[in-house]
Amino acid sequence: MRDFQSPGRSTVHALNGMAATSHPMATLAAIDILRAGGTAADAAVAAAAPQSTGIGGDAFALYSAYGGDQIVAYNGSGSAPMKASADWYLERGIKAIPLTGPHSVTVPGAVDMWARL
Repeated sequence: MRDFQSPGRSTVHALNGMAATSHPMATLAAIDILRAGGTAADAAVAAAAPQSTGIGGDAFALYSAYGGDQIVAYNGSGSAPMKASADWYLERGIKAIPLTGPHSVTVPGAVDMWARL
């Protein structure tokens, strides 16, 4: 049995689809979606949501419908809160956004990106 705590890669062979993640349960979630008739995008969301990105984070995806040549980029980065304007910060004497703290937090964008995907 493979030790999932050790680095390394297992070989994989598949005829109809596959999924690979850093956690076996996330991979199984994606495979279950594919077995139920879901798309690769559905499986990607199922694999990422519980452990990679989570609903409180940001997400990004490149998607090519049916393996075509056109690639669509989805940007699920967080947006600033609605009232976080430059004037709001300046009125409060905040001239720079720190790397940590309440003023450096965004509204998570992962769930919106997954819905669009």
